[in-house]
Amino acid sequence: MIPAGKEAEVVARVAVGDAVVYASHGIGRVVAREQRIVAGTERECVVIDLAAGLRVTLPLDEAADRLRPVLSNKALAAVQKTLAEKPRARDGSWTRRIKESKAKLTSGQTSELAELVRDGARYEANGGPRLSTGERRIYVQARQLLVGEICAARGVEQDAAEEWIEAQIALPDESGD
Repeated sequence: MIPAGKEAEVVARVAVGDAVVYASHGIGRVVAREQRIVAGTERECVVIDLAAGLRVTLPLDEAADRLRPVLSNKALAAVQKTLAEKPRARDGSWTRRIKESKAKLTSGQTSELAELVRDGARYEANGGPRLSTGERRIYVQARQLLVGEICAARGVEQDAAEEWIEAQIALPDESGD
């Protein structure tokens, strides 16, 4: 992961055609850098095309807070490690779990997305208590965002990214292997 102070520097250097991550919206592509009048002041802005035809224009100072670069190899290794860890215990009420999960989802941080995917996949596959409808919706959205970012980071298609995630979260058999 890029240190917090460095992310603003990286975002300031984004060029047309670069892929970036916009928190809970996922991967986007910079389609323009232009000067715009924002609140009466001329500011440099970046225009990003996101999934489902969504286009966002952000002044550079806001872009530094809302955008981040696509996963680096080091960050991808951290995601891999997180996916392989044991799931967290499902403590508390489902409403509190959903609130915490939504906060992780909207943060857009891959480590938090990986936690949601790991825990959700393991509870869905475990045969024990299943996820509530709200928890499942968050799990599915987190998985879609993580798959999109792995596609961009590894240069693979969606199916290959899904397989990679599954390989990381595969549970050991009952003998502990």
